[in-house]
Amino acid sequence: MSPKALHVLENAVAAVPESVSRWKGERELFMRTIHHLIQPIRVWVNPDHTVETALVLLRGHRLHGLPVYEGGRVLGIVEPELLLGVPPETPVREVMTIELMVATPQTPLRAVAEWFQQHRQTVMPVMEGDRLVGLVTVFDLLSEIGRSYDPMTGLPWSDYLREWSIEQLSEGNEITIIFFDLDNFGVFNKRYGHVVGDEVLRRVAQILLAEIDPQTDVVCRWGGDEFAIATLRRREEAGLLAHHLSRQIANIHLPEVDVPISVSYGYQGGKRTREREQVHYAATVDNLVNLASQECLMMKGVSLRAAQGGQLQLPIQAVIETPPAEKRIKIQSVSYEREGRRAKARVYLQVENRVLEGASEGEAQPHRLIAEATLNALKPLTPTSVQISLVHILESAADARPAIVSVVILWENGEHRQELVGSAMLREDPNRAVAAAVLDALNRPLGRMLDNL
Repeated sequence: MSPKALHVLENAVAAVPESVSRWKGERELFMRTIHHLIQPIRVWVNPDHTVETALVLLRGHRLHGLPVYEGGRVLGIVEPELLLGVPPETPVREVMTIELMVATPQTPLRAVAEWFQQHRQTVMPVMEGDRLVGLVTVFDLLSEIGRSYDPMTGLPWSDYLREWSIEQLSEGNEITIIFFDLDNFGVFNKRYGHVVGDEVLRRVAQILLAEIDPQTDVVCRWGGDEFAIATLRRREEAGLLAHHLSRQIANIHLPEVDVPISVSYGYQGGKRTREREQVHYAATVDNLVNLASQECLMMKGVSLRAAQGGQLQLPIQAVIETPPAEKRIKIQSVSYEREGRRAKARVYLQVENRVLEGASEGEAQPHRLIAEATLNALKPLTPTSVQISLVHILESAADARPAIVSVVILWENGEHRQELVGSAMLREDPNRAVAAAVLDALNRPLGRMLDNL
């Protein structure tokens, strides 16, 4: 076979101009790739198949091109125009295009586009390892290339998220919008400069891209220091994702920066129980974004009334300074006793010299009972106008990571309602971890209450 017979990804990227190869290195994490443009394919031909067979497959499956595949390798590509006027019994090997680029799902969109332009081809095979997973065509790229992207972070702007969300709603799927806003970023830029600030934005974008699932989520830069995710996950799962991402962002460390980087978030959606009728989907998306951004503002402790000099009620997950060490709530002990199908949990907390006791009993569900007992222990600290209740509890584990327990707590203060998320690692004492997850969810509002003791 000629040396030009096959161009794998590395050779292809090296062959295109410098404007493509500059995407290598650290910026690879921000690339626009072709993973979501791939058309699954279940048919191909080998070099000994005839032109007649190739034409039947092309027409029957309405394909723009057909890979010539053998021994775990793509040897060439056949396109309909190459077969016109060729005797039907001619082997495919005699007419296939052998100078081609084979992509992977992670291939940069720009590399594919420039290859198509330079070689006047319209189809590219996509391989994952030694498996042929599909095709990408020049027609698939047209709408994607026309989208507006933020050149600094590589994320699409809000129009992409809105289009995706409208499409999901029109297909009967439910979505949840998560809205993120970096805390005190204006002050941060003034203190460290815009170069450092831009690097923080790139790091945040990198985390969001790395943690979402392209099958269920899309992410965009909304503007300034704001980002948004639209997801098909249930509301509770979206809350857990938002909490996890906020923790990941808090772990960003830059040599020039000596203050923590934090983000506030809000999320709305995922609650529909029946099909919508005569609904304007774009208006629905805008409404969810507005509600999520308002919730994000409440997390910051900001409201229009406060901006106008009015009295601000106790903010939900308001940003506060860490309470003094002697005021922190400590877990003294956690117990769980089961008798048959019934069980009882008891939690003892300590605040300074004060011991708080909470209990819960019912059907033998250790995590739920311990979480409820922890909430009951906190009631003496909670203002009478505030109600806190357990919404959801989830245990998750990855193969190479410690198991994590997460809780979703509903905080109600008059007309304000907020779902707060907390998590803790399940180490030697899983019961204690559940109580720690509850305290983690309530960290900010509890800190304000402790300051008022």
